[in-house]
Amino acid sequence: MIRVRFNLGQGENYLKWQIKDAKSVDYYDPNDVTIIMTNAKLRNRSNVAKKIHEGSNKEVCAWIECSSAKVIGKIDLPVSSKKSYNPRVSPNWIDDKGLNIDGETYSSLVTIGKGVFEKQTIF
Repeated sequence: MIRVRFNLGQGENYLKWQIKDAKSVDYYDPNDVTIIMTNAKLRNRSNVAKKIHEGSNKEVCAWIECSSAKVIGKIDLPVSSKKSYNPRVSPNWIDDKGLNIDGETYSSLVTIGKGVFEKQTIF
């Protein structure tokens, strides 16, 4: 499985997308790329997220687990609802209605800048 997350750790890869698999870790500037993830599941370590929500220091506690992550040049794709994660605001992945979507699986998610969206299927 592949893990995709937005890196908030200080250093040269601050505010970049991280893609990690069993063999490598790569970073991408959100202003330069679009990442298309298939069979994507929203993962969250809720016990850590709750501590952060209550004021503890941030640490890695959420990512997107997917079967593939294709990195392409920045393009506009048809998307629907936004998926958000900020444990200071809510200790869960949330949709654009504010509903808890931890553990939800999507056939395709895409990044647009720093955001994650469900990719619309075009027939």
